[in-house]
Amino acid sequence: MLRPAAYIKQPKKQSLHVPAGNRLEVKLLPMSTYISMFLRFLLQAFFLFLCLLSSVKNSYAKQAEAQCSDCHIVEVSSLLPPTVCNRTSTKVPNKASLEVVSKYGPCSTINEGKVKSPNYTEILHKDRARAKYIQSRIFKPKHSGSDDDDHLKRTKALTVGAVPFLSNGEFYITVSLGTPRQVVTLLLDTGSAITWTQCRPCLKCFKQKTPLFDPTKSSTYSSVPCRSKACLPDFEPTCGSNTCFYGALYGSGSSNGHVATEKLTIMKGSGKFVKYPYIFGCGTNNSADIDGVTGLMGLGRTPSSFISQTYQKYFSYCFPSSYGSTGYITFGKSDDDIKNKFVKFTPITTSPKQSLFYDIMVIGMTIAGKRLPVASSVYTKLETITDSGTTITALPPSLYVALRSAFRKQMSNYKMIKPVSELDTCYDFRSYDKVVIPKISFFFKGGVELELDVKGIMVVYKKDLSQVCLAFQTADADDPTFILGNSQLRGKEVHHDIVGQRVGFGPGGCS
Repeated sequence: MLRPAAYIKQPKKQSLHVPAGNRLEVKLLPMSTYISMFLRFLLQAFFLFLCLLSSVKNSYAKQAEAQCSDCHIVEVSSLLPPTVCNRTSTKVPNKASLEVVSKYGPCSTINEGKVKSPNYTEILHKDRARAKYIQSRIFKPKHSGSDDDDHLKRTKALTVGAVPFLSNGEFYITVSLGTPRQVVTLLLDTGSAITWTQCRPCLKCFKQKTPLFDPTKSSTYSSVPCRSKACLPDFEPTCGSNTCFYGALYGSGSSNGHVATEKLTIMKGSGKFVKYPYIFGCGTNNSADIDGVTGLMGLGRTPSSFISQTYQKYFSYCFPSSYGSTGYITFGKSDDDIKNKFVKFTPITTSPKQSLFYDIMVIGMTIAGKRLPVASSVYTKLETITDSGTTITALPPSLYVALRSAFRKQMSNYKMIKPVSELDTCYDFRSYDKVVIPKISFFFKGGVELELDVKGIMVVYKKDLSQVCLAFQTADADDPTFILGNSQLRGKEVHHDIVGQRVGFGPGGCS
């Protein structure tokens, strides 16, 4: 007989039995362990992020390396000044040539082989004082009134606070004066007329590394009398006790003393070049400081300059692009100069009264192969000169603004930082291996192009590469002069042909 479902015997539910030794036990780890694992993960992720960021930052340089013909692909470390002197890349062509050394670099004897970082805040300040001096000299013939009025105008133009500054030259040569020879180190200055060095007895002298020139120890030294033809107008002479005294006023200081004649000797290897008598200033009252050198060699276009006195009428120089290398200056025209088809010349502009300076005419500028959008009238109004005594080129405001705008556009892949001193376009390159810098060129009358070395475009303001700036500054609004400074001439051979009335630019033999 069938039973109702309720009476059907249901099987008993079986429970899972796990022996005690085989039970799964879950234990929680200490909270500190979890925190440590999480921090390790974050650290690995951050490291991966930095690698990706570095890859992205340098990808622009790698892409540009294959396709950019109007830019410099630069190893960032190469922008730093070397700490070891390298003379191997420098040629000194003939016996009338001399080695040129930066007073900041390890090749400098006045630094005893140590690197002395340039103070760009001070340099820019001196450059402005220098520009005022040059402007006063260029426009001096246009002033009306008496000589006293003109001197007053010039003195006012040169006043920069209460502190005197001296010429802002960087490159110097070593020559000898006297019999027997005494070593002097002279800054090269194409914007000065005379040569002078500090002499004993010195009423007021700045510090120098070598002994002062002592006229009493030379058998060929002679003071110049007042009525002598050697008492040249370039010395702005005054007379006392029948002795010709000179007074040299520069953009940032002065030198005063006797006008004298002496034997000047240039030594190179077994050869030598001698000029006797050589007219120079024996300075016994000198202001400010020129970083250990003894004086200055004037290379301007005047009768008292070294070039005029030696009848060479031609010289060329190459300032090294790196502080760790040396350059050269050659007096006279060598066979290499005659055969050199790579040097292109632009005429020196003429005026009723011969200028002290090497005046040339700039007609344009390009950046990354493109002309700056500046009217031609801006260039024609400029008084353009090359000046080895100026460091950073100062451009008239309208021209500088156009260059700055174009440069920033080309450098848009890099983050700008706040201005440094008077340099307003600066970058932090610490996290880059390579950077891409647009090429910049000047064009002069006659179709002459001067393409700047990368170290004439960027200047390292801080050695850790956190402040690397565009190497140009803006001139005062009322300054119509365009002064091409030595930073923009680095690594190039610059030729001065006084008879031919021209200045030439070509590839340099120094780096």
